[in-house]
Amino acid sequence: IHTPFLTAVMLAFTYMGEVGAIWIAAAAVLLAFRKTRPCGVVLAAALIIDFLVVNLALKNIVARPRPFTVSEELLAFLEQIEYKLPSGWSFPSGHAAVSFCAAAVLTGFYKGKGAWSFAAAALIAFSRLYLGVHYLTDVLAGAAIGALIGVLCGHYGKILCAKVKESNKAVSYTHLRAHETSAHV
Repeated sequence: IHTPFLTAVMLAFTYMGEVGAIWIAAAAVLLAFRKTRPCGVVLAAALIIDFLVVNLALKNIVARPRPFTVSEELLAFLEQIEYKLPSGWSFPSGHAAVSFCAAAVLTGFYKGKGAWSFAAAALIAFSRLYLGVHYLTDVLAGAAIGALIGVLCGHYGKILCAKVKESNKAVSYTHLRAHETSAHV
């Protein structure tokens, strides 16, 4: 079912998800603006946690070989399209995990406006199946783990951001009152 056009599209989505690049870029953009900075901080933290859990812990614990290591047909396809073979383990999919993690955080902060990110996450995850570098269970587990990390980070991150904002207002108010009192003396 591989066609040149579909292969080009799937490669584009896979490259967007490579090392979480699109999501790291999204976090950087969000961090650049005061209004979106809380989401940027939470997204960056969620991406780091996702990396630690999925790429450093789970992949090495499970140590599942990739599909192309047991299929000459898949290996030939990847060589034909000149795709650099991933060197890490297969389970869970890091692309799916980081993408669904980011989508959960973005949707948690921006509701409907963030929902587009789930479409991008799904296409990035599907690209891994299409290319034959993951099994279906790798992608499903990665998506579930990433979404869970994203939902938890989003939920607790929003609570923490609200407390920090409230604390900053209290400090600012106290500072203002102290300044007014010293000006009247």
